[in-house]
Amino acid sequence: MKHSKKIYMILTNGFDPDVRVYKEAKYLVSIGFDVCVLCWDRKCEFKDKLEENIDGITIKRFPILSQPGTGMKQILPYIKFIQSVRDYLKDEEYYYLHCHDFDGMMVGMFTKKRRQKKVIFDMHEIYTNYAYAKNVLFHHVFRFILKKVNYIIYVNDEQIKDIFTKEKLVFLPNYPEAQKYMPIEKNTSSQVRINYIGALRDDDSLKCLAGIADQREKYKIGLYGMGTSYEKLCAEFKNSAVYLHGKYNGMKESGEIYRNTDILYCVYNPEVANWKNAYPVKLFEAIVTLTPILVSKNTTAGNFVTEYGIGEEIEYNQQESLLEAIEKICKNYPAYIENLKKISKQYRWENVTKNLDKIYKEKS
Repeated sequence: MKHSKKIYMILTNGFDPDVRVYKEAKYLVSIGFDVCVLCWDRKCEFKDKLEENIDGITIKRFPILSQPGTGMKQILPYIKFIQSVRDYLKDEEYYYLHCHDFDGMMVGMFTKKRRQKKVIFDMHEIYTNYAYAKNVLFHHVFRFILKKVNYIIYVNDEQIKDIFTKEKLVFLPNYPEAQKYMPIEKNTSSQVRINYIGALRDDDSLKCLAGIADQREKYKIGLYGMGTSYEKLCAEFKNSAVYLHGKYNGMKESGEIYRNTDILYCVYNPEVANWKNAYPVKLFEAIVTLTPILVSKNTTAGNFVTEYGIGEEIEYNQQESLLEAIEKICKNYPAYIENLKKISKQYRWENVTKNLDKIYKEKS
């Protein structure tokens, strides 16, 4: 294997799997690259899978426990991960260093021989609008990174408003793989199934949805996923009709979950800059699976949903607004489906994945 075909990705989660990283890596393997993802297993959940191969992608995990909290509880494990990656790569021969998110990019900045490599900063989120972006130190570090990397991958225009190195930019929106959700026809049900699918972390939003589980028998409420809110929700709604599924395999189970979802709940606090301005991947999953969607008012996603008539905007953390929006969708359900069909083929991963070719020009 030529060194020019070797890619190391840096990821600060355990890849269980990280869907975006998986999609990118799988495509690069398909065009002849040797991809290895170096992961930080923060919860030490994969001690029996320190190394594995998934669809041709090599996964190398570093089990370094990171306790919840702030300060040194987070910093010391992070420093250990940086050192572990640095030590691992010091004698490795490779050409591309693909760093996911800001914390992954910081790890990449500490690797040896970095200047001899093609370095890619894969920006999963919005950094310029974050509260900590106002921090002078962060601002300078972020600018320094943008100057030093060879390419910058971004998912939406909000991320690049203050980025002037336009020649480095590669657009790679977080669209879903359509094939994973086929067939898209919904399974039948006597109830209207309203589900949240993803990381459970916005307490108020999730409680607002879960709270209507016992109010209307015709509605079936489901929460799919894990996160910081999961245990609290289980405790608070243990005697409720809300269905808490917990962890699921996104690669294998997403299609079936969406086939049992009539309305997707994708409501986040609009006062959080990243949630206000982001296009969540669930928005595009809803489009591909022809699922009307509920989103927060005064958000980028809300404007999009209203423009195309594919769902409803609601007031954040207000059950009355939520119930009104659900009723409106139920009364006009076929119209929402028709609007979704008009745009469903535009927002597929298969349409944009070749944008990676701008970076990885060498083919097998």
